[in-house]
Amino acid sequence: MRIGIDARFVGPQGTGIGVYTENLIKNLQKIDKHNQYFIFLHKNNWSHLKFTNKKFTKVLADISWYSLEEQTKLSGIFKSQNLDLLHVPHFNVPIIYRGKFIVTIHDLIHHHFPQTSATTKNFILFKLKRAAYHRIFKNAITKSKKIIVPSNFVKEDLIKTFKIRPQKIVVTYEAAEDEYFTDQRSTINDQRSTIIYVGNAYPHKNINLLLNAFKISNLANITTLKLILVIPRNVFSDRLLGEIKNRNLQDKIEILNYKRPSELIKLFQNSQAYIFPSLAEGFGIPGLNAMAAKVPLLCSNIPVFHEIYGNAAFYFDPKDPHDLASKIEEVLIVSRTKEKLIKEGNQQVKIYSWLKMAKETSEVYQSA
Repeated sequence: MRIGIDARFVGPQGTGIGVYTENLIKNLQKIDKHNQYFIFLHKNNWSHLKFTNKKFTKVLADISWYSLEEQTKLSGIFKSQNLDLLHVPHFNVPIIYRGKFIVTIHDLIHHHFPQTSATTKNFILFKLKRAAYHRIFKNAITKSKKIIVPSNFVKEDLIKTFKIRPQKIVVTYEAAEDEYFTDQRSTINDQRSTIIYVGNAYPHKNINLLLNAFKISNLANITTLKLILVIPRNVFSDRLLGEIKNRNLQDKIEILNYKRPSELIKLFQNSQAYIFPSLAEGFGIPGLNAMAAKVPLLCSNIPVFHEIYGNAAFYFDPKDPHDLASKIEEVLIVSRTKEKLIKEGNQQVKIYSWLKMAKETSEVYQSA
């Protein structure tokens, strides 16, 4: 078969979709010596991927995500490769594309959290973009031959929300990024303890809960404790700076912009805990990265996290800052709790494998 994969999200910025797509391509190269693959890339990520399998070919698709060009010009680029099957690892398949395709739907967060507070656009433009999103999303799930999802939680959500046949949906679990298993802890004797969060500052990420936990508890009085938020600079991070100032927590909380993977891994491994306060996720790679880095994971008590992390996480009520604060304090003070989380996390993270995910995806290609 001639199989195309839209890899425009791949790159050093490390978005969840990009991490998923890059690991899929990397591991497909190890297992598939028969099918031909055509990997569609931007100019700015053209050199990021390295191919060791001669069956893999790069194709330039210098089209921005979610743009009008994506819906008009991208279809022709896909068609130019005479594909038997196209895999788009997101919902944004061009509506006019008529070839066979499968999609990966990572979550339904945009359906469940459609607030205007989660956009930087004016209200009219927001409404237009919402209408376009719903039209494109419906096309993707209706016309695709198969739908891949990262968890049973997302599968059940799709079935419930869109009445999709269960047989059309395939769960392929993701995994921790390989680099986090390598010990890169700093040898510098830093007397300050840190806890860390990495991700966006969108409303559903629930970062204000973390700020409130610091403000109302003893955490703000622990002089050696610092919260590090690694968040892309945009209007949401600017809003977050205002929230931090309103709580007078400037000395306790540091916002860092994008970090290279090597820097990010060191931040993880030199932290006392990783905090994941999200109200909704489709999987949760950062939590597994924390486990791989031997860092205790504290996360929201939501169903998808229970599915992925099992008993290896310390769960808190995502609407109760007092509960989160007490859990952080316990991890910092009670060594037995911290050691238990590290030990169980080390076992839990080994359940997941990108190679296994790639094999299961290859099976989906064959069935489609």
